[in-house]
Amino acid sequence: MTTAEVAAALANVYDPELGIDIVSLGLVYDIGICDRELRVGIAMTTPDCPMAGAIFGMVQGMLSVEFPAAELDIQLANDPPWNIHMADEAALRWLGVPAR
Repeated sequence: MTTAEVAAALANVYDPELGIDIVSLGLVYDIGICDRELRVGIAMTTPDCPMAGAIFGMVQGMLSVEFPAAELDIQLANDPPWNIHMADEAALRWLGVPAR
C-alpha cells in the first residue's frame, strides 16, 4: 500500500452534494502509512457539513475494501480550514469558479 494507491482509492469517493471526488476537491489533507496502519485526514467543505457522516462512511468503506489488512484511522482535519481554491483545476471548472 502506497500513498498514491490510497489517493487513487479515495478518488472514487464523491461528495454527494457536489458530485466531485474528495481528492479533486482537496478534502484529503493527509495520508500516512506505518506498517499496517493507514491514517487519513479528511476535511469537510464547511465545519457543519451535513454530509460529513456519509463521506466518512464512504471513505471507511472504500479503504476497507481496497486495503482489507489495514488498520484504519480516519480523522477530521480542519487546519487550515478548507476553501474552494484547494480544489484542483478540473473541480474549479466543474463548479464554475474562476481559476487561481
